[in-house]
Amino acid sequence: MTTNWTADIDRPLSMSHMGDDVAALVEHLELDQPDLVGYSLGGGVGLHAAAQHAGVFRRLVLTSAHFRSDAIYPDLRAQQGQVSAAAEPFMRETPMYELYQRVAPRPQDFGRLLDKLGASMADDFDHSDLIGSLTLPTLVMAGDADMAPPSHFAELFALLGGGQRDGGWMREGLATGGHALAIVPAATHYDVFVSPLWAANVLHFLDA
Repeated sequence: MTTNWTADIDRPLSMSHMGDDVAALVEHLELDQPDLVGYSLGGGVGLHAAAQHAGVFRRLVLTSAHFRSDAIYPDLRAQQGQVSAAAEPFMRETPMYELYQRVAPRPQDFGRLLDKLGASMADDFDHSDLIGSLTLPTLVMAGDADMAPPSHFAELFALLGGGQRDGGWMREGLATGGHALAIVPAATHYDVFVSPLWAANVLHFLDA
């Protein structure tokens, strides 16, 4: 595997570039096929990393990661497109801001991050082609009250070949490739990862 990585704080947010960054980090740390678990934007990054760097990762978990921009409920998408540095004063009481201040090498750049997030979320995208190129077992997860409807994540699972037939008494009809789908009940985009069911499903899938 050959990856090129350069630090550029002015580079726009790109899931493709960040996927390359993740693969470069795996190479730098000399990890042997680690599992990759991504949530929300991190799920999109995980999708790109796994699709662009086949064989680097063993298993992939995508949580609350929509693969088409039009899957998001319209009212929420309108709000996302308005995110910018101007929202920083209102974000200072949020866990996102607190975590950023704790771990970011340049805490003062939080406003710049918001500008990049807003620009990224305003873009139209469709990553259907990447899903079809995945060669590793993938678990698709979401909350039943996520920012996209459960049907969208079932569609992602279908693009992996899942949900096309009865699984059979001997489980011979499960999705080829080891793919799986889990919808966490009574969970939103913002708390799905704290559900015990989320952790149980992820660990079960990774241990399979």
